[in-house]
Amino acid sequence: MRYRALFFIALIVAAAVSTASGIASQRAAARRTTANTFAPPPILMYHRVDRTSPDDKISRDLTVTPSQFKEQLAYLKAYRIAAISMADFEDRLAHGRPLNRAVVLTFDDGYADQYWYAVPLLRKFRDDATFYIITGELDKPRHLTWSELRTMARDHMDIAAHGVKHDDLALMSDAQQRYQIGKSIDILRGALHTPIESYAYPSGRFNLETLAIVRSERIPLAVTTDRTNVIPPENSLELPRIRVHGGWRLRDFEKSIQGALVTRHVVLR
Repeated sequence: MRYRALFFIALIVAAAVSTASGIASQRAAARRTTANTFAPPPILMYHRVDRTSPDDKISRDLTVTPSQFKEQLAYLKAYRIAAISMADFEDRLAHGRPLNRAVVLTFDDGYADQYWYAVPLLRKFRDDATFYIITGELDKPRHLTWSELRTMARDHMDIAAHGVKHDDLALMSDAQQRYQIGKSIDILRGALHTPIESYAYPSGRFNLETLAIVRSERIPLAVTTDRTNVIPPENSLELPRIRVHGGWRLRDFEKSIQGALVTRHVVLR
């Protein structure tokens, strides 16, 4: 009987050790999963900030007035929502700082009006933003000059790459994609002597080869235009954005921001 009792005690101890080991393994796996995922903040996509409204419908939808932009920044400030850049986003992510009360501001295509109207308002509110530059459009009509871009970089505005041209990467060969992505990153890094922390896919379009090329360029974050372009599983190189429309009133902006803050989803790093 004594040996039988000892046998059962040994079984109980072994089961307890196995259970504890299993729980520890589950917790360790959960920690690894958590470390490899994150919930990105809402990322806003702007294009033009101008006093005049373009004639064509598409351009008009992509243009907010300085008054609209000022009102939107004031709203974020009033509700204590930090307006940050993609570089700030990456820094917070790398150091485990909170992202739950932040919104990322991004501007596409390098329009000159961004320098004249958006940048002064960002300075006034002490906010940050990322400017996605098409390097082949610099110094051309309606676009930023190299001088203006260097001034923005000196003012610690986050400058990032958007291609040599605004062409669809998903339709290109591997070599063409490598040129568009790598060349634009190299040009900006060389001319501005600043890190390039993210990439924006023209028209939000990309494929698996694109993701591999961007990763090889040591770019930690990349953005698309909306969720329809995401290739599962969603990761840090295919982050959807919220398009800011020229026809929005403040209540539309507020509804979009609050909805995005509530419905944040987890993606892979």
